Amino acid sequence: MTGQADGSGWAKLGAPAGLCQSCAHARLNETRKGTAYMRCTNPDLPRYPRLPVTGCPGYERSQPW
Repeated sequence: MTGQADGSGWAKLGAPAGLCQSCAHARLNETRKGTAYMRCTNPDLPRYPRLPVTGCPGYERSQPW
């Protein structure tokens, strides 16, 4: 699963995602074995931020589909 479509994978992260859960740059990835991890696509920020993210200079609210 990629992206932020239904929110079910976010619970598998092991920590709350904080701002990343509603950010346009966050991508939730899930392996075939069920492990989930969050990746930031903003090149100016760390690719795998420490969760939960409570403040971020690159935060952009994602648009609802």
